[in-house]
Amino acid sequence: MKVCYDSPVIIGGGALGGAVAIGLAKSGLSPVVSHPKESRLAELEALGLRLTRDNVQALEASAGPVLFAVKPWLVKDVVRALADRLAGRVCCSMAARVSLEELKSCAPGAKWGRAIPNIAAAVGAGFAGVASDDWDEDERNAMLGLFRREGEAVWVGEKDLNAVSTLSGSAIAFVLMAAEAFIQGGLGVGMSCDDSLKAALATFEGAAKLVRETGLHPAALKDSVCTPRGTTIAGLRALEAKGFKSALIEGLIATYNAG
Repeated sequence: MKVCYDSPVIIGGGALGGAVAIGLAKSGLSPVVSHPKESRLAELEALGLRLTRDNVQALEASAGPVLFAVKPWLVKDVVRALADRLAGRVCCSMAARVSLEELKSCAPGAKWGRAIPNIAAAVGAGFAGVASDDWDEDERNAMLGLFRREGEAVWVGEKDLNAVSTLSGSAIAFVLMAAEAFIQGGLGVGMSCDDSLKAALATFEGAAKLVRETGLHPAALKDSVCTPRGTTIAGLRALEAKGFKSALIEGLIATYNAG
Protein backbone atom coordinates (compact mmCIF):
# COMPACT_ATOMS: atom_id res chain seq x y z
CA MET A 1 0.00 0.00 0.00
CA LYS A 2 1.37 3.40 -0.98
CA VAL A 3 1.29 5.74 2.00
CA CYS A 4 -0.63 8.99 1.47
CA TYR A 5 1.04 11.41 3.86
CA ASP A 6 -1.33 14.19 2.80
CA SER A 7 -4.16 12.43 4.59
CA PRO A 8 -3.06 10.99 7.95
CA VAL A 9 -5.53 9.02 10.04
CA ILE A 10 -5.79 10.14 13.66
CA ILE A 11 -7.39 7.70 16.08
CA GLY A 12 -8.52 9.84 19.01
CA GLY A 13 -9.62 13.45 18.66
CA GLY A 14 -9.24 14.61 22.26
CA ALA A 15 -6.97 17.40 23.45
CA LEU A 16 -3.77 16.10 21.86
CA GLY A 17 -5.22 14.30 18.84
CA GLY A 18 -7.45 17.26 18.10
CA ALA A 19 -4.51 19.68 18.37
CA VAL A 20 -2.42 17.61 15.97
CA ALA A 21 -5.34 17.28 13.54
CA ILE A 22 -6.04 21.03 13.62
CA GLY A 23 -2.37 21.86 13.06
CA LEU A 24 -2.10 19.50 10.12
CA ALA A 25 -5.32 20.81 8.60
CA LYS A 26 -4.09 24.41 8.94
CA SER A 27 -0.89 23.37 7.14
CA GLY A 28 -2.92 22.20 4.14
CA LEU A 29 -3.30 18.48 4.83
CA SER A 30 -6.57 16.57 5.06
CA PRO A 31 -6.52 14.40 8.19
CA VAL A 32 -9.21 11.87 8.99
CA VAL A 33 -10.11 11.87 12.67
CA SER A 34 -11.93 9.17 14.59
CA HIS A 35 -13.35 9.90 18.03
CA PRO A 36 -16.10 8.15 20.02
CA LYS A 37 -17.83 11.21 21.49
CA GLU A 38 -20.32 13.07 19.34
CA SER A 39 -19.89 16.27 21.31
CA ARG A 40 -16.17 16.40 20.51
CA LEU A 41 -16.81 15.64 16.83
CA ALA A 42 -19.21 18.58 16.74
CA GLU A 43 -16.44 20.85 18.04
CA LEU A 44 -14.03 19.61 15.36
CA GLU A 45 -16.57 19.64 12.54
CA ALA A 46 -16.54 23.43 12.36
CA LEU A 47 -12.86 23.24 11.38
CA GLY A 48 -13.61 21.26 8.25
CA LEU A 49 -11.96 18.03 9.36
CA ARG A 50 -13.01 14.63 8.00
CA LEU A 51 -14.62 12.93 10.99
CA THR A 52 -16.05 9.60 12.07
CA ARG A 53 -16.90 7.72 15.25
CA ASP A 54 -15.71 4.45 13.73
CA ASN A 55 -11.99 3.57 13.80
CA VAL A 56 -12.33 1.03 11.00
CA GLN A 57 -14.12 3.56 8.84
CA ALA A 58 -11.29 6.02 9.44
CA LEU A 59 -8.71 3.46 8.31
CA GLU A 60 -10.73 2.71 5.20
CA ALA A 61 -11.07 6.41 4.36
CA SER A 62 -7.34 6.97 3.86
CA ALA A 63 -4.11 5.12 3.13
CA GLY A 64 -2.23 7.67 5.24
CA PRO A 65 -0.09 6.98 8.28
CA VAL A 66 -2.09 6.07 11.37
CA LEU A 67 -1.52 8.26 14.43
CA PHE A 68 -2.87 6.95 17.73
CA ALA A 69 -3.80 9.78 20.12
CA VAL A 70 -5.29 7.49 22.75
CA LYS A 71 -4.72 7.51 26.50
CA PRO A 72 -1.80 5.27 27.55
CA TRP A 73 -4.03 2.90 29.50
CA LEU A 74 -6.32 2.41 26.47
CA VAL A 75 -4.01 2.48 23.47
CA LYS A 76 -3.02 -1.20 23.50
CA ASP A 77 -6.66 -2.34 23.52
CA VAL A 78 -7.47 0.02 20.64
CA VAL A 79 -4.48 -1.22 18.64
CA ARG A 80 -5.32 -4.88 19.26
CA ALA A 81 -8.87 -4.33 18.00
CA LEU A 82 -7.47 -2.93 14.72
CA ALA A 83 -4.44 -5.19 14.38
CA ASP A 84 -5.59 -7.07 11.28
CA ARG A 85 -6.19 -3.78 9.45
CA LEU A 86 -2.83 -2.29 10.40
CA ALA A 87 -0.62 -4.83 8.64
CA GLY A 88 1.94 -3.05 6.50
CA ARG A 89 0.77 0.42 7.55
CA VAL A 90 2.97 3.17 8.97
CA CYS A 91 1.72 3.65 12.53
CA CYS A 92 2.71 6.16 15.18
CA SER A 93 1.59 6.17 18.79
CA MET A 94 1.43 9.48 20.63
CA ALA A 95 0.74 7.80 23.98
CA ALA A 96 3.37 8.43 26.62
CA ARG A 97 5.11 5.52 28.37
CA VAL A 98 3.86 2.79 26.02
CA SER A 99 6.92 1.28 24.35
CA LEU A 100 7.49 0.25 20.76
CA GLU A 101 7.90 -3.32 21.97
CA GLU A 102 4.45 -3.23 23.57
CA LEU A 103 2.89 -1.72 20.46
CA LYS A 104 4.51 -4.33 18.21
CA SER A 105 3.14 -7.10 20.40
CA CYS A 106 -0.38 -5.72 19.86
CA ALA A 107 -0.10 -5.31 16.07
CA PRO A 108 3.07 -7.05 14.86
CA GLY A 109 2.29 -6.47 11.18
CA ALA A 110 2.38 -2.66 11.45
CA LYS A 111 5.46 -0.46 11.00
CA TRP A 112 5.65 1.23 14.38
CA GLY A 113 7.01 4.52 15.61
CA ARG A 114 6.26 6.86 18.47
CA ALA A 115 5.94 10.63 18.73
CA ILE A 116 5.44 12.96 21.66
CA PRO A 117 3.97 16.27 20.42
CA ASN A 118 2.19 18.92 22.48
CA ILE A 119 -1.03 20.89 22.20
CA ALA A 120 0.72 23.93 20.67
CA ALA A 121 0.67 21.88 17.44
CA ALA A 122 -2.80 23.36 16.91
CA VAL A 123 -1.28 26.80 16.29
CA GLY A 124 1.82 25.67 14.40
CA ALA A 125 4.09 26.16 17.42
CA GLY A 126 4.40 22.62 18.72
CA PHE A 127 7.41 20.52 19.57
CA ALA A 128 7.63 16.77 18.96
CA GLY A 129 10.17 14.06 19.59
CA VAL A 130 9.89 11.16 17.12
CA ALA A 131 11.40 7.67 17.34
CA SER A 132 11.20 4.37 15.45
CA ASP A 133 13.27 1.33 14.62
CA ASP A 134 10.75 0.07 12.04
CA TRP A 135 10.55 2.91 9.54
CA ASP A 136 12.88 3.13 6.58
CA GLU A 137 14.60 6.41 5.71
CA ASP A 138 11.76 7.66 3.51
CA GLU A 139 9.16 6.88 6.15
CA ARG A 140 11.27 8.50 8.85
CA ASN A 141 11.72 11.69 6.81
CA ALA A 142 8.05 11.79 5.90
CA MET A 143 6.91 11.42 9.49
CA LEU A 144 9.34 14.04 10.72
CA GLY A 145 8.05 16.28 7.94
CA LEU A 146 4.50 15.66 9.10
CA PHE A 147 5.20 16.93 12.62
CA ARG A 148 7.36 19.78 11.32
CA ARG A 149 4.31 21.13 9.53
CA GLU A 150 3.01 22.19 12.95
CA GLY A 151 6.18 23.29 14.73
CA GLU A 152 9.56 21.76 15.52
CA ALA A 153 10.30 18.04 15.49
CA VAL A 154 13.48 16.13 16.32
CA TRP A 155 14.53 12.53 15.85
CA VAL A 156 15.43 10.92 19.18
CA GLY A 157 16.08 7.50 20.63
CA GLU A 158 13.03 5.90 22.21
CA LYS A 159 14.72 6.12 25.61
CA ASP A 160 14.58 9.92 25.34
CA LEU A 161 10.84 10.18 24.67
CA ASN A 162 9.96 10.33 28.36
CA ALA A 163 12.21 13.39 28.68
CA VAL A 164 10.52 14.96 25.64
CA SER A 165 7.14 14.25 27.22
CA THR A 166 8.29 16.01 30.38
CA LEU A 167 9.96 19.06 28.84
CA SER A 168 7.43 19.68 26.09
CA GLY A 169 4.26 17.67 26.48
CA SER A 170 3.74 18.33 30.19
CA ALA A 171 5.85 21.43 30.86
CA ILE A 172 3.69 23.55 28.57
CA ALA A 173 1.29 23.48 31.54
CA PHE A 174 4.07 24.94 33.73
CA VAL A 175 4.52 27.83 31.28
CA LEU A 176 0.78 28.44 31.27
CA MET A 177 0.79 28.44 35.08
CA ALA A 178 3.57 31.04 34.96
CA ALA A 179 1.47 33.12 32.56
CA GLU A 180 -1.43 32.90 35.01
CA ALA A 181 0.90 34.13 37.78
CA PHE A 182 2.03 37.02 35.55
CA ILE A 183 -1.60 38.07 35.11
CA GLN A 184 -2.25 37.92 38.84
CA GLY A 185 0.96 39.84 39.53
CA GLY A 186 -0.07 42.47 37.00
CA LEU A 187 -3.40 42.86 38.77
CA GLY A 188 -1.50 43.19 42.04
CA VAL A 189 0.47 46.17 40.75
CA GLY A 190 -2.51 47.88 39.16
CA MET A 191 -2.69 46.66 35.54
CA SER A 192 -5.94 45.39 34.05
CA CYS A 193 -6.40 41.68 33.42
CA ASP A 194 -6.37 42.19 29.64
CA ASP A 195 -3.22 44.31 29.67
CA SER A 196 -1.51 41.90 32.08
CA LEU A 197 -2.26 39.02 29.71
CA LYS A 198 -0.94 40.96 26.71
CA ALA A 199 2.22 41.85 28.61
CA ALA A 200 2.74 38.27 29.78
CA LEU A 201 2.33 36.81 26.28
CA ALA A 202 4.60 39.40 24.70
CA THR A 203 7.22 38.79 27.38
CA PHE A 204 7.21 35.00 26.88
CA GLU A 205 7.30 35.32 23.11
CA GLY A 206 10.02 37.95 23.26
CA ALA A 207 12.19 35.91 25.60
CA ALA A 208 11.92 32.84 23.37
CA LYS A 209 12.75 34.87 20.27
CA LEU A 210 15.77 36.46 21.97
CA VAL A 211 17.21 33.07 22.88
CA ARG A 212 16.49 31.62 19.44
CA GLU A 213 17.84 34.52 17.39
CA THR A 214 20.83 35.55 19.49
CA GLY A 215 22.01 32.03 20.30
CA LEU A 216 22.88 33.22 23.80
CA HIS A 217 22.26 31.11 26.89
CA PRO A 218 19.13 32.16 28.81
CA ALA A 219 21.28 32.93 31.86
CA ALA A 220 23.40 35.38 29.87
CA LEU A 221 20.32 37.18 28.59
CA LYS A 222 18.84 37.24 32.11
CA ASP A 223 22.02 38.80 33.48
CA SER A 224 21.97 41.45 30.76
CA VAL A 225 18.65 42.75 32.13
CA CYS A 226 20.01 43.18 35.66
CA THR A 227 21.64 46.39 36.82
CA PRO A 228 23.28 47.14 40.22
CA ARG A 229 20.63 47.73 42.90
CA GLY A 230 18.01 47.63 40.14
CA THR A 231 14.41 46.44 40.16
CA THR A 232 15.09 43.26 38.18
CA ILE A 233 17.70 41.89 40.58
CA ALA A 234 15.36 42.68 43.46
CA GLY A 235 12.65 40.60 41.83
CA LEU A 236 15.04 37.77 40.99
CA ARG A 237 16.24 37.74 44.58
CA ALA A 238 12.65 37.38 45.80
CA LEU A 239 12.03 34.53 43.36
CA GLU A 240 15.19 32.71 44.43
CA ALA A 241 14.20 33.15 48.08
CA LYS A 242 10.95 31.35 47.30
CA GLY A 243 12.76 28.54 45.46
CA PHE A 244 11.45 29.47 42.01
CA LYS A 245 14.12 27.69 39.98
CA SER A 246 14.24 24.69 42.31
CA ALA A 247 10.45 24.36 42.16
CA LEU A 248 10.57 24.19 38.35
CA ILE A 249 13.37 21.62 38.39
CA GLU A 250 11.58 19.48 40.96
CA GLY A 251 8.33 19.78 39.01
CA LEU A 252 10.03 18.50 35.87
CA ILE A 253 11.68 15.62 37.71
CA ALA A 254 8.41 14.70 39.44
CA THR A 255 6.68 14.70 36.06
CA TYR A 256 9.38 12.46 34.58
CA ASN A 257 9.15 10.03 37.51
CA ALA A 258 5.35 9.93 37.58
CA GLY A 259 5.18 7.16 34.99
